Amino acid sequence: MKRLFTVLMLTLSWALMWADSPLTSTDFAECYKDHPMVQMALNMENDSEADVPVSMLDFLANKKSPIDVRLAVINAIGWNFNGKTTAQQLYDYLSTRYKAKTTDKLAKKLDAGTLVVYAYALALSNYFDVEGAQDLAHKAVKKDKTKSLSVAFIASLIDAQVYLDGDWYMVYKVVNDVLHDGSLRLDMRQEAIDCVMEYIGLYKEY
Repeated sequence: MKRLFTVLMLTLSWALMWADSPLTSTDFAECYKDHPMVQMALNMENDSEADVPVSMLDFLANKKSPIDVRLAVINAIGWNFNGKTTAQQLYDYLSTRYKAKTTDKLAKKLDAGTLVVYAYALALSNYFDVEGAQDLAHKAVKKDKTKSLSVAFIASLIDAQVYLDGDWYMVYKVVNDVLHDGSLRLDMRQEAIDCVMEYIGLYKEY
């Protein structure tokens, strides 16, 4: 009985640690609630019976939509609607639109911004296993010729989620390194960055 209790407590501690994590504890969408699409997403947050609207999928897939706003939409809507993850709904939409039968083929066809939007949705949809999302996010960073801070910043958050499993000092380092990369173009609201760093900063001491 004592051993069972210990196992249960360890399992609970693990679950709580991951619930409080770089992906789940950085709610920066509130910093974009003045944008109609983000506001729509925030209003959907508690409606798990709804599908992601086609108009929102259109917005997320449109490379002309500001990348930081698209990422804020993903941040707002979370992971699961109507029995299907947000990532699955976005994948279905994108794979149909780009006639891509596999994730690898889709990744080759997507621009860097749309690819990191999908990677972020995928990471949020299963934040216990973000290896696939991390790979896609890294591909997005390599593809990005615009040197977008938003693209690199979200990729670093996914990296930080991986480092949560042991190397806690890296949780802060990978994100902070991106913020101090002078070659990147600032295309995310400062208040959104500050919101993320309020949580990430907790790992600085490590």
